[in-house]
Parts: sequence; structure tokens; C-alpha cells
Amino acid sequence: MKKLLLLTIVLLMTASAFAQEQETNVRVPSGYQGFLEYGNTFVFNENTDNTINLSTTHGFYMNGHMYVGIGLSLDINNKRTLIPIYANLRYVFFNDRTTSPVLGLRLGSFVSSNVKPYGDIAVGVRFASKRDFAINLMVTGTYYDNIYAGYGRDYYDENGVLQYEYHEIKYNNSGIAFRLGIEW
Repeated sequence: MKKLLLLTIVLLMTASAFAQEQETNVRVPSGYQGFLEYGNTFVFNENTDNTINLSTTHGFYMNGHMYVGIGLSLDINNKRTLIPIYANLRYVFFNDRTTSPVLGLRLGSFVSSNVKPYGDIAVGVRFASKRDFAINLMVTGTYYDNIYAGYGRDYYDENGVLQYEYHEIKYNNSGIAFRLGIEW
């Protein structure tokens, strides 16, 4: 896992270095842009399995570099499904080149038994085309607040007295994610 993360970061930095040499023949992003992204989150909590993420974000480029939007994600693993709603900020460093480093921030919440905070910070590379289309490859650190789930059971002790026992388990979907997305 650590080797994969290190390799991905090195690849992202190498692609960003090539951005210095790229032609300036792409369409500079402006106005409305939509994103559709797929990702895998490697979760740190032992009670939670790795998660598949599907998200869509819609918003506007303010000056060709800064993007502001709102989005919705569907995060699925074999124990639960979470639906975060978030505000998204994204900064494209070289918006007129085919390859550019990108920084992103998502802040919002998700609903469990009550509303809980959600956020992620991302670093990646944007591969733009001559038209209004780009592919984004991102590495993210994702934060979810803890979710507590409990279960109980009735049983009879050795004296024949009915007893009740309750166990509470902490789930947390926080982790490192790799995200691939399209921008139109």
C-alpha cells in the first residue's frame, strides 16, 4: 500500500513537471463545468472495508484557475453506504496547458443517525484537451466522522436469569483514495 501511494505521488509529480513544457493550445476552462469521478478509498479502520466512490460535482470556473461547485458522492462498501453532500473548491495551476497540477478541497456532511462532517483534500494532475474536456487523476485524503452501531442480545445466565448484553462498534470510512474523473 505504501509503495503504491509513493509510486502514484512520484507519477503525479513527474506529470506536473512536464506541464512546464506543454503547448498552450487547450481551451481555458470558463463558466459551467461538471465532473464525474470514480475512486477507491483504502480505509484505516479495521471494522470497515475499503470503499468504492462515485461522485458528481457541478459548478463554475471563476477565473480559469479557481473552480467552485457543489456535489454528491455515493460511497459503498460491504457494511454500509454513505452519501456525502459537499462544496468543492479546485485550483488548476496551468489552465492553458495540456497537463497541469491540481489541488482540490471538499467540505460537507453525510447523514448517519445524525448529520456528521465529511471532507477531503486532493492533489493530482489534469490532462486537458483542445475542447471543453479533461481527465483528472487525483490522490486524496478523506475524512469521515465516526459512526457507531450497536447490537444487543438476550441470553440466560447459568442461574436461568434472563440477561441482556450490548456491544457498540465504531465504523470510520476515513482513508487514502485514488480518484479518476472526467471534466466536461
